[in-house]
Amino acid sequence: MALSMTGCGEGVVTAGGSTCRVELRGVNNRHFKLTLRARDTLAALEPRIEAAVRGRVRRGTVQVTVDLSGAAAMPARRLDKTQLAAYLDDLADFCATHDLPLPKSVDGLLGLPGLLVDEPAESSAVDRLWPLVSQTLAAALDRYDQMRRAEGDALAADMRSSCGEIARLSDGIRDRVPDVVAAHRDRLRERVGKLLHDRTSAVSEADVAREVALMADRTDVAEELVRLASHVAQFDRLLDEESPGRALDFLAQEMGREANTIASKSLDVGIAHAVVEIKTRIERLREQAQNVE
Repeated sequence: MALSMTGCGEGVVTAGGSTCRVELRGVNNRHFKLTLRARDTLAALEPRIEAAVRGRVRRGTVQVTVDLSGAAAMPARRLDKTQLAAYLDDLADFCATHDLPLPKSVDGLLGLPGLLVDEPAESSAVDRLWPLVSQTLAAALDRYDQMRRAEGDALAADMRSSCGEIARLSDGIRDRVPDVVAAHRDRLRERVGKLLHDRTSAVSEADVAREVALMADRTDVAEELVRLASHVAQFDRLLDEESPGRALDFLAQEMGREANTIASKSLDVGIAHAVVEIKTRIERLREQAQNVE
């Protein structure tokens, strides 16, 4: 079944005295985009993480958060004493200029940018972390896919319901067309009769039939209804695939074009109302399709 682009999943794995936690959060996007939130020392693993996620996710913006603790934790942050000394010099100058006492503690300065920096990690140490991160990432992806699949099933059920309504309304239009032509023929005869009342001239049945045929040809929507039914059937079949989002969006646009053509040809109020209902459901399909991978 179709997968949703929105979802979240978490994986936690403990091995050899180390614990890794990976969290995934996905939202809609026309293309694939990954953002990694982790210590700077884990930046070297980003290409591997992205490759693993791309193997399971085709579209959407995915945020990956990686946290390590225990023996595998990366080197702790250190205090940049040079930067701290520069801040203290600036503070001393400011206090002297404004006749203020110098603070007795530097606690208030520790939150300033650039004071705490990550120690660079050796590439071999980062490589040794990959098996643990990879295992945790796979567990998070499994839970992420479970949520996306559950939401995708709900989306597919809703879209199938809309497809059924469109098909029902289209059948109603097809059934109504002969009645519309017959009603036009009766109105035409009535108007001609009133115009020619008390006159010697008359209009032949052939003339009336010719005018009705012209009207029927101008308002014929059989081809549009066939194409609309084909698009609806294809849309329904694509919902059984895992990543049909782009194709669904295209088909919804094509359905909209056919509905607009039917509306432009219709002279009947009942058909016009049915087309409005069809277009409402097509718009719902387009909105829902944008959530599908």
